[in-house]
Amino acid sequence: MRNLSTRNQMNKTNQNKSAQKCLINGVAADHINIDDRSIHYGDGLFETILCNGNNLYYWSQHYQRLKESTGKLSMSCPAEKTLLDDVSKLLEANKTDSACVIKIIVSRGAGERGYKISKNCSANRFVLFSAIDEEYSSLLSKKLLSGDLCLCKQQVSINENLAGLKHLNRLDNVLARSEWNTDYIDGLMLNANHSVIEGTMSNLFAVKDNQMFTPDLKLSGVNGVMREVIIDVASSNNIKISIENLTIDDLENMDELFISNSLIGMKSVNKLNDWQYDDNDIAQKVFTVLLKEMNDNVQAV
Repeated sequence: MRNLSTRNQMNKTNQNKSAQKCLINGVAADHINIDDRSIHYGDGLFETILCNGNNLYYWSQHYQRLKESTGKLSMSCPAEKTLLDDVSKLLEANKTDSACVIKIIVSRGAGERGYKISKNCSANRFVLFSAIDEEYSSLLSKKLLSGDLCLCKQQVSINENLAGLKHLNRLDNVLARSEWNTDYIDGLMLNANHSVIEGTMSNLFAVKDNQMFTPDLKLSGVNGVMREVIIDVASSNNIKISIENLTIDDLENMDELFISNSLIGMKSVNKLNDWQYDDNDIAQKVFTVLLKEMNDNVQAV
């Protein structure tokens, strides 16, 4: 009986440790209702936010996108204060003053069997904590990191109604990411129209003759927060930028390539296929502005 009691106590302790990595509707937990539509249909959205100490980077942009995206899916969006309180509670529980990732998931909630949305669905919010190495992020390491990019066989789905949204249906990206095990910084994905769209976890920028280009995402892909920030930086610093359809052949003739997302900030591309990119002048210029302005885009919690 004593051994069983001890085992039960250890199980509870392990559950509590695990639960500190996640809050569900503001409560420490590590499991959800099996009827939650996020499990069955990917019916929900998420945001992935860079955090250092108690500072959330580009919080206002993340929350604005979450509000707009939940509106497009006719879902209720948690109040901003509610989410910030959750983040604060989670950071306190993990007692961290270093780099980490805060992931917010909003699910439509539990419902009846079938695709039809039940009238009694009540949205669930999940706030998750993960530690990361500062050197993973160009923003936190204060240096423009670089690496090689590969080309994925897996396509990005075409869906004009869902294009741009960071919804939970990410099977395209999962399959694409499984295509390599080496040290690529990301894999580039095209859609069925042979248009270059994005990386598995990043947006793409290209440079030719000091002009920046980024793929049109009207049919496919995720409109990343950092993508929008970089577009604004270019526009405010007299760097001409064009949003248009790009093919893989277009990339062969570019002077520079770089990728972006909220965690890494930016990473310069050294090589794609057999194409070498030796220049990064524009990427470095944009990155310098990002470093200068990033502390103006901080939400303390």
